Amino acid sequence: MAEEIRVLILEDVPLDAELIETQLKREGLQFTSKIVEKEGDYRRELVEFKPSIILADHSLPQFDGITAMNLAREITPHTPFIFVSGKIGEDFAVEMLKEGATDYVLKNNLSKLPHSVVRALKEAKEKIEKLAAEQALKEREEKYRTLFEYFPNYVVVLGLDGKIVDLNHAAAKFSPLSRDDTIGMYFTDLQSITGEDSPYYNELFSRYLNGEEVGPFESRLISREGEIRLMEVYPAPLLKNGELFAVQVIAQDITERKKAETEINASLKEKEMLLGEINGRVSNYMSMISSLLELQSVYMKDEENRGVLKDSKNRVKSMLLIHDGFSLSEDFALIDFSQYIKKLIELIITSYHVDTDRIKVKTRTDGLMLDIDAAIPCGLILNELLTNAVKHAFPGNSEGEICVEFGLDNHENNVLIIKDNGVGLPSSIEFKESGTMGFQLVNALINQLKGSVILSRDKGTTFQIIWSESEY
Repeated sequence: MAEEIRVLILEDVPLDAELIETQLKREGLQFTSKIVEKEGDYRRELVEFKPSIILADHSLPQFDGITAMNLAREITPHTPFIFVSGKIGEDFAVEMLKEGATDYVLKNNLSKLPHSVVRALKEAKEKIEKLAAEQALKEREEKYRTLFEYFPNYVVVLGLDGKIVDLNHAAAKFSPLSRDDTIGMYFTDLQSITGEDSPYYNELFSRYLNGEEVGPFESRLISREGEIRLMEVYPAPLLKNGELFAVQVIAQDITERKKAETEINASLKEKEMLLGEINGRVSNYMSMISSLLELQSVYMKDEENRGVLKDSKNRVKSMLLIHDGFSLSEDFALIDFSQYIKKLIELIITSYHVDTDRIKVKTRTDGLMLDIDAAIPCGLILNELLTNAVKHAFPGNSEGEICVEFGLDNHENNVLIIKDNGVGLPSSIEFKESGTMGFQLVNALINQLKGSVILSRDKGTTFQIIWSESEY
């Protein structure tokens, strides 16, 4: 939809005003008009009517066109102003055009008026659009300049000849020279760049101009105070019409960050050494406890007591296996429990001299990881139930199979299963109420896991321990 044309006519002769309107309508222009002849009315309509164009007579009884033109330039400077007069000399018309009038048309030749109005409106629109574009460009340039000047990092703009075109406030403050002295210098002549680094900078700049990708790199720069600072430097292209015309170099001071990283790494190394020493001592202490239990069992004449000490020694060793597993793990917080199961089976088979031709022990695991809060109770549970199966499930020379399974169920719960096809747990033994130390320990550990246990006595014995992975 075309924008409405609002025509303000300054004319004291009603017939002449009517002729102006008629001529515009004859040429098919759609417009709304207001006719005034006094200064007060003219001022009011300039503000309220907001004319698209002004058509003014040169001379009126109480007003004149020159004053009207000056008022229009003051109140609505972008509105076209056309003199429409019966008496206007060539020299006067030229002078008015110089003063700001858009055009002039003689009343005895009003046929030219529509063309003049259309042209004036078009030129005014183009001028307003141009001014808006220039204003937007100016605002963008001011915004960029503000960002450029107050950007906390150091920014230097280099021409393609390697000379410094501009630098921001931070860079100027860092540079040993003043801003005025710095602009125009070849960048490697800066006192901020150490002499030994100049060839490296020259090489990078040449590679960049040849189109090679030069990523962020670290460099040393000398501050105004003579202090060497470590910088992370980012070169970036500046394009005009798609062509490279300058290179913007941004340098971020990373001296303190590097210092902090060095201190953190040193602290981590110290803590790793300390953790290694603690791990070594814990292993030694647990090994010592195991040896003491072994030594004590030598002096035990009662076979049952010796068995108790042996079971206790294996509990210590099962915890030692977990501890060693965490020590060797890349992630100190997790242990590969599947590997732990295999090692524990080997330990129990060796400790109780299991005949693997008679009793076969198999595993089915998913290679899951456990953290220390779950691994220790789970390892002790496995030790107790596996030891119980090895010692009691296959009396005499009977043969059979023990299977250890570990994985996740359909609800993502951890599931540990120890089952055998041996003689089975006697019905007289209530697992949860048993007075034996082993079963009491298992129940306590299951409670620690906030888990549950399902016992099956069908074709042997099956313990199924379930606990939520989300608990750990």
